[in-house]
This record gives sequence, structure tokens and C-alpha cells, in this order.
Amino acid sequence: MPMRTRDCWIVVVDGAGAMILENAGTVAAPDLRVIDRIETPRPEGPPDPALRAVQTGQSRPVEVSDRTRLAETAMIAMLMTRLTFAVRQSQMTRLAIAAPPHLLEAIRTRLDDNLRSRVAIMVPKTLTQHPLDKIVNLMAEAMQRAA
Repeated sequence: MPMRTRDCWIVVVDGAGAMILENAGTVAAPDLRVIDRIETPRPEGPPDPALRAVQTGQSRPVEVSDRTRLAETAMIAMLMTRLTFAVRQSQMTRLAIAAPPHLLEAIRTRLDDNLRSRVAIMVPKTLTQHPLDKIVNLMAEAMQRAA
């Protein structure tokens, strides 16, 4: 299935937050625009080493605390609310999501039927550190492989 433009939103998620993107160009000449950003709420109390590792891009495994899980859960809930509102307002008809596996699972469990029917692909990958043009290319390739 080729990636459409304008009516297909790309959502990239990691532990620090989510970006909702729209391709205002074409697949051949992408022009991604940020529609919305949703940040993971900062937990109260002393700095959380797991959240700090996510934000600084450390690759070594760090045990994720309950505070980090709760903050990520709150961010996913805010993201689902935003996407549900967009569907009700007919702002998008297709959805492509890229997130680390544990967050992708949290997203899957919160998708209602209306949102689920619009999901074109779910990619278990962290793409938030990539430039916008590379994100659209990676998502378009994933959609072509899935077709």
C-alpha cells in the first residue's frame, strides 16, 4: 500500500514523547510538517535514571521505574485522545505509527475500533532521532514491504 499524502499522519513515539507529522509534499518529494508534539509528563521527585537515559539516548539497559512507566502511560493516553479527536474532526483517514515495542503495545491496547481501522502500519522502531525526511522514507518503505 503506497503512502498517501495529507490524509495520512505519521506518529513517531519514544519515552520522551510523541510527534504527529503530516506529509505536505509527495512520497517522492516529502515535506513533513509537525502537526503536534506531546511530551511525556515529568515525574515528581528526584531525577529518574531511566527517563534520563531515554532523553539522552543512552543505549545501555536501564531498569525502568514505576514513575517512568506511569509518565509514558499518561503520554500515550494524551496521544490517543489527540488522535481520536482528529478522527472525529475528519483531519486524517490513515495512520502510520512508529514506536519502541513496549510503547507500541501500549498504543495497541488503547486503540478504539475507529482508530484501529485507520492504522495502515505499526513499526516497532524508534525514529524520533531521525531527520523528518528520513522518517517519511523509512515509513514509506515499511508500508511498501507490508503491502
